[in-house]
Amino acid sequence: MKAPLSDAEFVKQESIYGRLPLLPDEREYDTRGAHSTNFAFAVATWCFLTGGYVAQYVGAIQGMVALIAGSVLGCFLTTMPLALASQRYGIEQIDYCKSAFGQKGSRILLVFYLINQLGWTGLILVMFGNGVRNTIIGLGYEPPGWIVGAGVAAGIWLVYLLVTRGIHLMNVTNEYVGPGLMIITLAMLILLLRNYGWSEIVAAEPLNPFEDPWLNYVIVVELAIAGGISWFGGVGFLARNTRTRRNAVYPEILHLGLAMGLVCCVGLFSSLVLRTDDPTEWLIPIGGAVMGLVALLFVGVANITSSAISVYASGLALRHLEVLKVRPWWHIVFWSLVPCMPFVFWPAELSGMGSNFLAYNGTLYAPVVGILFADFVFIRGQHLNVRAVFDDDPEADYYYTRGFHWPALICMILGQVIFFTLLDPLTFESHYLFLFLTASLPAAVVPGVVYTIWLKLWPRERVSIPARGEGLKTPNI
Repeated sequence: MKAPLSDAEFVKQESIYGRLPLLPDEREYDTRGAHSTNFAFAVATWCFLTGGYVAQYVGAIQGMVALIAGSVLGCFLTTMPLALASQRYGIEQIDYCKSAFGQKGSRILLVFYLINQLGWTGLILVMFGNGVRNTIIGLGYEPPGWIVGAGVAAGIWLVYLLVTRGIHLMNVTNEYVGPGLMIITLAMLILLLRNYGWSEIVAAEPLNPFEDPWLNYVIVVELAIAGGISWFGGVGFLARNTRTRRNAVYPEILHLGLAMGLVCCVGLFSSLVLRTDDPTEWLIPIGGAVMGLVALLFVGVANITSSAISVYASGLALRHLEVLKVRPWWHIVFWSLVPCMPFVFWPAELSGMGSNFLAYNGTLYAPVVGILFADFVFIRGQHLNVRAVFDDDPEADYYYTRGFHWPALICMILGQVIFFTLLDPLTFESHYLFLFLTASLPAAVVPGVVYTIWLKLWPRERVSIPARGEGLKTPNI
């Protein structure tokens, strides 16, 4: 039998695999780890997949401008409140959201959060399954129809093995995967330019555009912003494990924003000339059998490590549920992966809705990041009461009205109404104003402004701002 854990070791385990704040010496990412993990997270095949979606609407030049600008802007919006708060206090991001939305109100965000994390995980694992299929084809064999689903199932198993062994193994893996992916991505771009030439890439027509060219461009800007905002699921987790604020903010914007936009461009260029939005289908045609298979291998590993980060973050979020709060970590990981099982049986059908899912993330998170930014910066002066975050007492600062902070929740609904008024994420039918404003930006800015004015003029709800330094102490829970 294992010896019982000491109090100090128990608290450390609860910090790493649970929700207690991580102390600086318990955090895994130094500068190198922060950059390599963010890069490996950013350049998984969802970047190539996003580039493929964009190829449906615009050509190379418009797509490149829209992808880079939109990705950086969306990543900045979601990074600033989450990274600053999670890094400073070492808290998991759903816990941080309690300061704005209340103890029970944050559980609404938990549902959004899990949909985002597990949806992206499923899409990435389908790409892993497609990579398995295309690797078999590259070796000269004809795979059976069920091989993609089997690849998804194998990916789920590999993610389970990786996540149950903790953040350190994921960090070590990413230190090798990140540089390897950088080399592969650059090599693919060079081969793409050598085989087709820049003029042919620029001249390639979009795959399935709408009639209005400006509408196509703004849709791509919107998808890029929504893609940056959808990092909501991982930003707080990554920042929580960094040792300095600099390593929490700069690597995330540099890699999750800029690097993601650049790698999306590689997917865009290849999709335009090869006429497919599946990234695993063009790696071998561009790179040849040997280079393509090596690229597929690295991309496949990156898919597993990226999925592992998503599942790890999802597991921490599931600790908010009473039934899972004290369960062993492997139980949490198992239940985090169960919702991915439909991708085993319907990989093509579910992955075909990827562009709609991307826009849907903007619907969910644009109002949330606007409210969180306004709350943390303008209302609380970048200070939280950490004890109140973990205090479910009705008299606690962040309990508000029966556990809900109604100004934040009403403003969140307002943002979603604005988004749906401007753009239908399923059909991409849009309002005239969408052509000038996009949907995510008004859905983020307007709720943030309304929330700030509301609490400045009518501060009826408790909004406690601790004295400087008070919130930096680890709560005695």
